[in-house]
This record gives sequence, structure tokens and C-alpha cells, in this order.
Amino acid sequence: MQLVEQYVRLYTGCQDMTQGAPVDISLAEVAELLYCTHRNATLTLKKMQNQSWLRWKPGRGRGNRSVLTCLLDPSELVFTVAKELVQKGDVQASRQLISHYQLTWPQLEANYSRWMSSQFGLRVSREKGNEKRVDTLRFFVDHPFQSLDPIRVLLRSQTHLVKQLFDTLVRFDPATRTIVGQLAFYWESDEQGKEWTLYLRKGVLFHHGHQLTAEDVCYSLRRLMASPSRHRWLARSILSVQSVDEHIVRIALQTSNRLFLHALSKEYASIVPRDYVEEMGEDFAKWPVGTGPFKLSRNDESMVVLEAFQPYFAGRPYLDRVELWCVPEMREEEAEADQVKLLQSVTGAGMGPAANGRERRGFFRREQSFQYVSLNGSKPGPLQDPSFRSTVASILSGERLRADLKGPRQPACAWGEVVPFLPEQEAQLSLPAVTSSGYAGEKLLLYTYPDEDHKEDAHWIQKSCARCGIAVEIVYAEPEELAQPDLLQAADMIVDSANVDERLELSLQEFVCAEALSIRHHLDERGLKEVEKHLNSLLEANAPKDREKAMTHILACLQERRTFVPLYSNRIEIEAHPHLSGISLDAYGWVDFSRVFVRA
Repeated sequence: MQLVEQYVRLYTGCQDMTQGAPVDISLAEVAELLYCTHRNATLTLKKMQNQSWLRWKPGRGRGNRSVLTCLLDPSELVFTVAKELVQKGDVQASRQLISHYQLTWPQLEANYSRWMSSQFGLRVSREKGNEKRVDTLRFFVDHPFQSLDPIRVLLRSQTHLVKQLFDTLVRFDPATRTIVGQLAFYWESDEQGKEWTLYLRKGVLFHHGHQLTAEDVCYSLRRLMASPSRHRWLARSILSVQSVDEHIVRIALQTSNRLFLHALSKEYASIVPRDYVEEMGEDFAKWPVGTGPFKLSRNDESMVVLEAFQPYFAGRPYLDRVELWCVPEMREEEAEADQVKLLQSVTGAGMGPAANGRERRGFFRREQSFQYVSLNGSKPGPLQDPSFRSTVASILSGERLRADLKGPRQPACAWGEVVPFLPEQEAQLSLPAVTSSGYAGEKLLLYTYPDEDHKEDAHWIQKSCARCGIAVEIVYAEPEELAQPDLLQAADMIVDSANVDERLELSLQEFVCAEALSIRHHLDERGLKEVEKHLNSLLEANAPKDREKAMTHILACLQERRTFVPLYSNRIEIEAHPHLSGISLDAYGWVDFSRVFVRA
């Protein structure tokens, strides 16, 4: 980086300098331009010459001037070095270099963005030496991954990586809508569903080489139950966990829980190695080890790299490597490599882009998750009044928001067809109608994440409320901050996203129980007790119709109190190159890396 800066200073400081043209100059003048001694100027020129950036012919004898020939345009050199840094894996240093010179050469940023866009997709290469083929799937993300600990993840992107790095005891199969074995191959329970015995596969390896045992399972579940865990709601019914022998675990529950296996299939309940977690301490969050199909080989500010875990018990993944480059400045309209488009690209080993768009295969689905705004009925203030809360809920129409903001926003689709979603409302409210509900002009605090879609939603809410005379102040907070109970309770409104997948009952349980989400904190005391009563009925119910009834009661309670207003679900679309197979979108709109392969 310093050598690049010195070259730019030398090139731009020399009068009449043009690319490839020799210029007469003395060593003393070079040293003056580089702000260094004659000796250091000589060393610097030698380094640049070794890089083939310039030619330096020192003058011989008194009065003979030296000759300098700069072979590269300085903007081209910056661009070339930035690309070399990316190829070496230092994305952040590359970005810093471009940012440093983007005012000097405005076109540099656009050229760099176009080049970066071309780097994503599935890339086929050959390892040097043995010519082994390596299939690498490359994404870009807008933030580094500070935590990949299953009990601490908050975002769906983090959760998706956890699924690649870890396994749970059992797995929910969306195709059959049943629980199937994962680390446990068999299980049984008593008639009341209060005591469960699980039998573990033998010979399962963690990424650091140690074999999975019942002690690891007991440690993982107890860790989930501990108070610092953000997801301890999953283990709320567990009374005790003990190992019967090296491969048998017995779990006693406080009350009957017919959704217990569903809870064990949740990513937050992934099994971790006790020895490694205790050894790593806080560093485990950034350098996790699991039993999953991929193992983590790199995690820093530039990228996350996953590599296929060869001895994976369920079969080695087809891909060799997955890279997630951290490029926060890359705008979506410039990027040909977000998840919507990146699977169009397959390069290397003679496989170029598809000849035309018709050859690509399209995949799409509407996320089962949905964006919503919650209204804090437990905080002293205007929203504690049910009538004013109802008034605000009427203002926040998901239909109007989708019509105004457009994009991939679709009608909210949560909990499928089992439980119809809360009906959207339309209302034309005036300032007198709002003030008559008891509102006296207090400013409402609206918290959300600083992501672009959340910002758009928050500003729409702010403007919609302002038209009716309601003042809203937007406060942005990072996910870790917004998961803090004190902040959740202090907010009047929160724009957030609910995690909903094919495990409908469990998703609803998470929505109302998770302490990292706003609903539990925004329900008034009476509403919370009523939801708890119906939730217990949901967990104890054997028959699907009884569980459906309990879900209906929970949603009706939330609707009656106007605790939240659904806004939209996103439509996810991708187009895949004809050489790519094994592609499907999960409920969160992500592609399972372990199933993707190249047909060529």
C-alpha cells in the first residue's frame, strides 16, 4: 500500500510525466518527491522496478542526469493492486485502497465495482501441483460474522451458516413434515412425553477430530438452558439432562411437551464439543467447531471461508469450498452476485456463462418469515392505551406500504394456511381522530436495524404517522443492541422480522417467547398470561386440530391487543446456470450449500 502511494506521488509529481515516456530526473529530485533520504529513494525505485512498474537508469558521472520511465498509469496501478489484494484474500485492504483514491480518479470506484461483481458465483479451478479440481461457491455479504455460536446468533444469515457448521440431534424434514434422525438415530419417550431417551450415532467426528459423546450433548443442552443464552426458550421445559452411557442421553421434562423434538431440531440447539468450547471461551463464537458438512477455515473482516468436512457422517458435501466476502459498500444494483443472480455464473475449467437467459433455470418462493412492526403496550405512555394502539395499527397498513415501496415485498405469509394471518386494515384517519384517542403529541421511539429495507420501512411508518399528527423518532441499533431487554422495553415501536419456517407451531412459540424479540416485552401483563395459557395447551396437545386451535387463540390474543402489525414477506428469486444442480430455497430464502453441485 505504501509502495503504491509512493508510485502515485512520483508519477504525479514529475512534470511532463506520461506513461511509457522517459523523463530526465536526478536522485535528489526523486528523494524530494518521496520525502525520504537518497538511500531510501534508491531502495524504493529498486522495489518498483522489480514489480515492473517503472524503469530506472541512474546517471553515471558528474552532470549526467538519471532517466525514469513510468510504465503504468497510476490509476491503472491502483486498480491492479486492488485486484491482487482481493485475489490474495485481503478484501478490506483492497476496499481501503480504492476508497483512498476514488476522489482522485472518480471512475475508479465504478470500474472496481464492476470487476468485483464478476468475482462471485461458482468458480471451478485446479489446485497447483496435483491439478485437483476445486469447486468454490462465492457470495458477498455486507457485514463480517462476529458470532457463529448457535446459542448467540440472531440473524438468519448467521443461522444459515450455523446449519452448515453444526448438526442437531434430530432434523425436521420439510418434504414429509416429520422429524428424522440426525446425530441421534433413534429415540423413545414415556406415554406423557415427559421423559425422552435418545441414542447417538457412533463415530461422529467434530471438526477438531474428537468424537461426539453423550457428554457433549448434555453440555450443549445445559448451555442452551443457561441464563446468558438468547434462545433458552427452546429448553424451557427441560428439567434435567444426563448421559446414560457414552452414546445414550436421557432428558426429563417438567411438563409434557409434544413439540420437544421440534425444539431439538432448531439450529440454536446444535451440538457443540465441550472440550473445545471450554478451551476457547469467548473466542468460540468467532472460531466455532461442530460436526456439520463444512468446517470453518477463515473468519475475519474480509471473508468467511467454509471447507468441505471430508469425514462428515452424512456424506461429504459436493462443493469443496464456500466463500462469503465482506463487501459492505457494494450496492445491490451494481452487484451481479447477490443470491438472486450469483448462481447464474459458473467460470473456470472451460465453463463460461450460459449462452442465453433461456438456458437458465429459475427458482422462486415467498419467504415464510415476515416483516412486522410491534407496538409496546407494556410501556407507560400513549401506546399503553388500547384505543390509541388500535389507531396506530390502523395507520400502518401493509398493503399501502407495499404499494408505496414496491420491490420484492409481498403480502405477509406467516404460519401458512394452518392459521390464517391477521387481516390487514384500511383507515383514513385525521388529526382530530387521533387526538380524540388521548394522544397529546408525545414522540414515539421507533427502533430498527440500519439495513436498507428496515430503513425504508421505518421512514414509511414515520411519514404515515406524521400525516395523522403522530410524531415518530427513528433510532437505529445493531442486532446485538436490539436484542437487549432494556432497549426492547424502552422502544415504543420496533420494526423487525419474524423467523417462520415449516415448523409452524415452533415458529409461533419462538415469536411469542424469544427474549431477543419484541413481542414478549411489548405484551401487557394480562395478555402475556393469556398467551402463556394457550402456549401450554399448544405444547401439551397431541392432535393437530388441538394445536391449530391453540395457535388460533394465541394469534387472536395478539390481534385483539394490536401487539404487532404484519407488513410483508419477501419474494426470493434466483436463476441458476444450467451446469448447477441440487438447488432449492429454504423457508428463509437461502440455498443449502451442502447440496449444490456442478454437472460438468
